[in-house]
Amino acid sequence: MVDPHKQNRVTRDHYYQKTAVGTRLFALLDWAVEDRDMTLIPHLSRAVRRGDILELATTDEVDLLPGQTVQRVAYIGFVEVVDTGLILNGDQVKIGKETVGTVIGFDETHMPNHLNLVLQVEKRQTGREMDVKLDAHVVFSGIHEEDIRRIGFEKG
Repeated sequence: MVDPHKQNRVTRDHYYQKTAVGTRLFALLDWAVEDRDMTLIPHLSRAVRRGDILELATTDEVDLLPGQTVQRVAYIGFVEVVDTGLILNGDQVKIGKETVGTVIGFDETHMPNHLNLVLQVEKRQTGREMDVKLDAHVVFSGIHEEDIRRIGFEKG
């Protein structure tokens, strides 16, 4: 059977609703590279379990799609998943109350140890440069019916 993600048949619109995913930052990083050569997997989403470990990386590269390669990366740190859920390309990522970026892909290089999540940001920064604190609450946005409802339009 062919994977529909590899055929580009799955989009964010196929995900009707999902809860936000909460995580706790437990290790900060201070490393940035220009030649990471990180390949994003073809899948738009990854299910995560309570206790899973994720490494958060930022890039200022634009228009990256699943399956493509990321070069310019700065690492924020490692988080532990608090709430089982689904993380999806396009999810907004908040550290505390501040939105820091948008999920653009996943890299499984270090699996099963941890999953890399790549966030598209305006300015690439490490965890140290962002001055985030240990135990910060990091949240990946949910999708709720009221977010996608078209007020004032009826189905014809």
